Amino acid sequence: MRRPAFHAGSATPHLHERGAALPLIAGVLAVLLALSAFAVDLGWLYLNRARLQRAADAAALAGVIHLPSDIPSVEEDTADAAAANGFPVGGDTTLSWKALDDNKLEVTLNSTAPGFLSRVMGFETFSLSAKATAEYVKPVPMGSPSSCFGVGSNMSSSVLNSAGLGHCNSFTQNFWAAINGPLTAKEHGDPFAVQCYQVSSGSCSGGANSDYRAEGYYYAVEIPSGKTSFTVKLYDAGFYDRPNFQTETGDGDGLAASANGGMTTHYRLYAPDSTPLDPTDNSPVSGCSLTLAAEEGSSTHKNKWANLCTVNPPSGGGLYVLRVWSTANQGGNNSYSIGVTTNPATGAMARVYGINDMSVFTNGTTGTATVYLAEIDPIHAGKKLELRFYDPGENNNNAWVEVKRPDGSTPNCSWFSEDDSGTQTHSGSGQCRIQSTSGGNARFNGQWLTAIIDIPSTYTCSSDCFWKMALDMDGSQDRTTWTARVIGNPVRLVPNE
Repeated sequence: MRRPAFHAGSATPHLHERGAALPLIAGVLAVLLALSAFAVDLGWLYLNRARLQRAADAAALAGVIHLPSDIPSVEEDTADAAAANGFPVGGDTTLSWKALDDNKLEVTLNSTAPGFLSRVMGFETFSLSAKATAEYVKPVPMGSPSSCFGVGSNMSSSVLNSAGLGHCNSFTQNFWAAINGPLTAKEHGDPFAVQCYQVSSGSCSGGANSDYRAEGYYYAVEIPSGKTSFTVKLYDAGFYDRPNFQTETGDGDGLAASANGGMTTHYRLYAPDSTPLDPTDNSPVSGCSLTLAAEEGSSTHKNKWANLCTVNPPSGGGLYVLRVWSTANQGGNNSYSIGVTTNPATGAMARVYGINDMSVFTNGTTGTATVYLAEIDPIHAGKKLELRFYDPGENNNNAWVEVKRPDGSTPNCSWFSEDDSGTQTHSGSGQCRIQSTSGGNARFNGQWLTAIIDIPSTYTCSSDCFWKMALDMDGSQDRTTWTARVIGNPVRLVPNE
């Protein structure tokens, strides 16, 4: 029998055709190995990029608190934070930063990561870069959007003009800055500067005041960059007794309750530091302090503006702190004003405002007195605003205190009041217009009134972001102390520009 012959096109290949697949398989394996190497190294690169981003975030958060004036600390702390997170500056790692504002810092970190399996493809190292921007929220400014604080309605525009503070005429304040003497009853409106709950025969009675703090009150003196010098001025700095509380600044020992009225008042300026949210730890500026006993220096200070000192700031400006406190075994109320002028006077305006709280006296007005309360920037959208008022809105007839947004509308709030023992006396919710006196009976005499306001996530404001307080009474004379606090993170990362 004859075997069949094989012909072209037969399903069985020749032997030399079988080896043709080997190069193809080898090529596919090479591609698969390269892709595997790339996948392994890509995961490695993502890991190192994430580590670099965390280091940049940490560096920005560490350095931003030193703006605007402490440049050496910005450089030191950003580098230290990067090193603590695995990227010491030097060699393959570089760090650069720039201030986007006086409280906003942008940090860029550049580094490299070695390749592993990808080296067979010629990739020895890969370049990595990460950028982070951080900002700190300044203390909530209280009482003033201008370079004057505590311009009472009794001060004429000509007096401001003569002190070089004419621009403050555009910002009606309706109150004086104020502080009581240590030997004054707490219920007279100053919970922090007085040592007593009550005063009897020139001595404290009813126990010590648990809210007392010897350091007094703090004000921010915010100097913009580009100023070669600035001068802090004080109006009616000492205690000068008036015949009644409606006369001039309304200084009076009637609040002393037989305590030999009239305290000693102290003023001292402190330099910027690396903890802008804490005004208590700054270093004093040499030659920038004043102490006046009661009735002392009346020819220089009574009803007059006088210079506290002139300072040559760093070109970056900064947040200076003015501390005001009272001493001596005496009582009474001292009302005064603070102002600041700069050289050059043109350009950005310096500002003076209360830090965290402010103690004020309103007099010389009738009807409703509208007072600057707290500046709430849009960065606080979605947070809670806590406002506290001590002994507010006392009057001979009916009276109300009403919180106003920058657009003039009244927000909703929940509120409660409590006495010195912590016992809640009143509470409510709804529109933040609260009756403080009913038929001549003060509801919150010697008590704290606390209001909590939800700031909408959509909250925004234009150039004026100050919330205000409307004191609605037939004679707007009130001695009171207010605090403001935004509940939320004061130092945070923000989107890069």
